[in-house]
Amino acid sequence: MPATPEDVHARLTRADRAAREAAAGFERDSRAALTRLKTRPIHERFAALEEGAVQLLPEHRRELLLSIRDRSDAVGPGARPAPGHASRIAVWRGRLPFRVRRLTRDALLALCLLLALLLAYRRTPISWVEVRSDRDVAIAWVMPDGRPAGDRLVAGRAYALMRDADGMAELRDWRPGEGYAATRVPSDWLRTRSGPASR
Repeated sequence: MPATPEDVHARLTRADRAAREAAAGFERDSRAALTRLKTRPIHERFAALEEGAVQLLPEHRRELLLSIRDRSDAVGPGARPAPGHASRIAVWRGRLPFRVRRLTRDALLALCLLLALLLAYRRTPISWVEVRSDRDVAIAWVMPDGRPAGDRLVAGRAYALMRDADGMAELRDWRPGEGYAATRVPSDWLRTRSGPASR
């Protein structure tokens, strides 16, 4: 049986009344929460605002904020009572775990970046060099695990210069299937070349 206009009107009236009652109930709850919070110390009011104070209507949130500001203005900076300081310390202490977590994360990221830069620095050649002599020079190449990897610098061949300090040059040479071999020779045995291409 189709609804009559009177039925529709009655339903709308009931729905409107229910909505108004719900809004009035929410306003009462919000007002009660505001009254309760205004009796609490300032740091608890701050905490309620930071947590969103979901039980408060926007106008009651503004009123709570004004109660904090008015209280802060009423007491001069030099005459604040100890509980005010204690409450600020309590708020700071409450935030400390989040700050420590963020600082720890930032420190770890900075350490990872520093290690990556250090690794790149240690693995990047300064330049490419070759032996000044027209003949091969006898030296000892060593692999990272200590195995011998050759006994000479080949004349005309390019080698990666990794470090050059105190008159000694650290060279590195790629051995396919094995890795990099390294050796140290006097710097004056070497001369710079443009790159590794022509060997």
